[in-house]
Amino acid sequence: MRSTSYTLVGSLLSAIFFLAACSGAPSDREAQSAAERPVIEMVDSELLPLGESPTRGAPDAWVTLVVFGDFQCPFCGRLALTLDQVMAEQPEGRARQVFKHLPLPSHPQARLLAVASEAAREQGKFWEMHDLLFDQAAELREGDPQAELRRIAEDLELDVERFERDLASPELAARIARDEALADELGLDAVPAVYINGGLIPGAQAAEVYLRAIYDVGEATRGAVDDGEMKREEVYAHSVRALLPRSQEAQAAQAEREGADEGVARVPMYQPGRPVLGDDEAALVQVAHFHSLGSEPSVEMHRRLVELQAAQPQQVRVVTFHVPHSDDEVLGFAHRALAAASREDAATGQRFLSWLSELPADAWSQGPELLSQVDAKLEELGIDPDEVNTEESRTRLDADQRLAQELNVVGIPTTFINGKRVVGLAPIEELRREVEASAAIAERVAAVREISGEALYEAMLDAGEQGGGQL
Repeated sequence: MRSTSYTLVGSLLSAIFFLAACSGAPSDREAQSAAERPVIEMVDSELLPLGESPTRGAPDAWVTLVVFGDFQCPFCGRLALTLDQVMAEQPEGRARQVFKHLPLPSHPQARLLAVASEAAREQGKFWEMHDLLFDQAAELREGDPQAELRRIAEDLELDVERFERDLASPELAARIARDEALADELGLDAVPAVYINGGLIPGAQAAEVYLRAIYDVGEATRGAVDDGEMKREEVYAHSVRALLPRSQEAQAAQAEREGADEGVARVPMYQPGRPVLGDDEAALVQVAHFHSLGSEPSVEMHRRLVELQAAQPQQVRVVTFHVPHSDDEVLGFAHRALAAASREDAATGQRFLSWLSELPADAWSQGPELLSQVDAKLEELGIDPDEVNTEESRTRLDADQRLAQELNVVGIPTTFINGKRVVGLAPIEELRREVEASAAIAERVAAVREISGEALYEAMLDAGEQGGGQL
């Protein structure tokens, strides 16, 4: 007889780490059970309770995806589209999707949007509101959120007056607080995160990752029920008991590894072909910005770094790395165009980046119109637009994204100040303090060792490895 824990954990880990493609085709048993059948009342998990969270899919599914999300998080929006595709490919009865709220403090409207989704749920339209909040993220960010929410409620044919009253409901706020408390118990502080029968898949992954995990975990649970290792109604609760502790152990082990060997990150700051702002030799502080065009938090971080550099132009050097936050064709083209401009020279790349950063948020949804503007700007800078789609431009983007993976950059913006990681959109006062503290140390090192430029940067990394930390 097989060990249920071993079977389930092995199935999920193979899905996550090997990423093998899976057709998601129904098994013979699924095909046979797709006809009308009695719905089994499933036992909830005490470790990862579903409670009354919004759910779609079969209530007695073999596999349960618990998604922690934030309606202002661009990666959560990307994941929502991916899971739409994944769920559409599931045969009847295999999977269900559950949503739980984790609005991040760095997203000022996230809590309001979470409450809005629950207010729509009061009228039976949570998932419709869920989809529109992600689809219309730019409008909600740029416009008056209350007015935009009223417009969306009207589009969904909700009772708008009731909807707006519910936005102030303590009961709805309490639902979100319960989800946040659960996330805290799980040690979860980043979104998106998906628990598949208790096994954690962090971030927004490719569809194949979820397809493989759902298929493998579904087959494992079916096999365990057939072998008498668990009861059919206990599939979710039993799986979570097996998988969730393993996920938490893996998270703790990863955090321990990162804490042990990642006091500083050795970001290559002197490779050609990237936008650069500042003096290569005189700078005391090297700032690496892993950036996505069209992402407001990342663009705002760019603005703050430009402001910091302008205040200390001889001390601060900023290098931009490409990490597009989605597979959007226009976004990819703009990043390749930036790579082409940067190949001309670092200053040209920086001028082009500054222009791209000043584009209004809605420009990124304009498709051909934006592409024409990008082409015109390239020509103005003396760059042939045909250089955009060269293999060299694509190689630069691929290299930066591989580097981001090596450095465990899982969200944007992520910045490194003389190798010290800054996660998210930090306040400019905190950035300024970190830059000033690092500059003071670098100035002493430069004077004592009589070094500058790349040699000084490497010396700062060597010194930083004795300490570490995260802003």
